[in-house]
Amino acid sequence: MNPILPRRVKTSELTMINPVWIDIQANPEEFSQIKVIQAFQDVVFLWVLREDGKVIVGIEEPWRFPDAFDPSLQPTLEKMREYFEHNKTIFEKDGSGGHPTLAAWFADDGSSSCYAGAAYVAGELRFNKQSGKWELSNKSGRFGRIDEIRAGTVTKMEVAEKMTQAAEIIKKSIQLDVTLTIYPE
Repeated sequence: MNPILPRRVKTSELTMINPVWIDIQANPEEFSQIKVIQAFQDVVFLWVLREDGKVIVGIEEPWRFPDAFDPSLQPTLEKMREYFEHNKTIFEKDGSGGHPTLAAWFADDGSSSCYAGAAYVAGELRFNKQSGKWELSNKSGRFGRIDEIRAGTVTKMEVAEKMTQAAEIIKKSIQLDVTLTIYPE
């Protein structure tokens, strides 16, 4: 299975990266608190397995989950909310930053790269309160490969292999076991 470019990129996403962009292998400490802060169990995390094999995690609208962040970050979250709400007025309906904003690459000096941001697969990482387990899904309209599975251009097994690769990176980086949910079910 080859990496793909996002099926579409929202106008609001053309000039931004995800506000909680975390390279889980390079900076696991930024994401390791997911297991100890109970409020994170209500957060829907976005993730991508980029073309370079890195797993990048973020939150589409982190200001919606204020209890998950240290109170000192509340002013920053409020500024983010104001920025995204302002973008909604400019872009008419959506000022949020979805999966394409996680596929962004950076040069060694930290500047954003002109690299297009292809990914193998992406989806959501969320806590299932009924099972008590973290679930990694391919629920993404841009990189989830759901339409390709339905069309038969990729197999569910190919998607499962890449999702397993992402799950292993997550486990190795932050010692979080996840179960896979692959759409279409």
